[in-house]
Amino acid sequence: MSENHTVCSTTFKLNNGARFPAVGLGTWQGGFGTEDAKALHESIIHALQSGYRLIDTAQYYGVEANVGEAIRASGVPREEITIVTKFWGEWHHDPAEALRISLADMGLAYIDVFLMHWPWATTPDKKVVLPHEGPTTVDTWKKMEELVGPRCRAIGVSNFTQKTLEVLLANTTIIPAINQIELHALNPNLKLVPYCQSKGIQVMSWSTLGGERDPTTNPILSHELFINIAEAHNTSTGVVSLSWAVQRGITVIPKSSSKARIVENIKLVTLSEEEIQRINQAHETIYRNRISDGIESLYVEVDGVRTMKGWSKVDMGFEDSEGAWLT
Repeated sequence: MSENHTVCSTTFKLNNGARFPAVGLGTWQGGFGTEDAKALHESIIHALQSGYRLIDTAQYYGVEANVGEAIRASGVPREEITIVTKFWGEWHHDPAEALRISLADMGLAYIDVFLMHWPWATTPDKKVVLPHEGPTTVDTWKKMEELVGPRCRAIGVSNFTQKTLEVLLANTTIIPAINQIELHALNPNLKLVPYCQSKGIQVMSWSTLGGERDPTTNPILSHELFINIAEAHNTSTGVVSLSWAVQRGITVIPKSSSKARIVENIKLVTLSEEEIQRINQAHETIYRNRISDGIESLYVEVDGVRTMKGWSKVDMGFEDSEGAWLT
């Protein structure tokens, strides 16, 4: 079976009325200094000139200045591009200053969506702040609400679950426009996605291709489930996973330094309902994996217990007290 692959022009409507592209380019390099600035610069320019209109970045990635330079060099008008960035835990006490830094580093007049990168905060000198201590997510969000205007078109969150969103939604004036979460076939968030959608929150997916770059060890790129579906659509296993997420109403932001892969990643295919269901069940038929569990830089020991910056998996809403996954 052969398919006619065209550039994905799908957009979703945010709760502030703005249109939000279904496919964007991620700029996380997988670790500081793992890819030179020139390669990232060229990737962003190539993506924008190939039809991408969404760029996702973050202060923590250390590439915001590069992102801004590439956007200007692309020749694509700023008003045609949606830019999302995120601030790290040490700025939970002062998101206004975090916004000022991001705008200055990128050399931009405004950011389209500004996200709280994780629910947990740290002190300005990066010490752990426990969940019951301040600033809480609500404290930070109330300060973020004050930022919405000409320099910050919308605000949102990242890595929030039903539990952390419920706390926020009970104490907010502005509903988050975005929740950017780890989402892939081995962690499909079959409960969290419809929850967000029911609240008018657009879901963005990070690591939609599973996070493991080596296709020989990454089942999302190499398992027969995905290979068979890819062959049926004359496409790659990567495009199958991106298409699966977008058909669920989710925005994807694949990262690639390969120009050919960048072009391929925006040419989605239409999967059948049966194919969607097979991928939805992959976490049961292959195995289940939460990538963030293995990102050691996110973890710190508190009173002899491994925590995510002072938060347990129960605090985060990832699991219940018995270890059952909740998202």
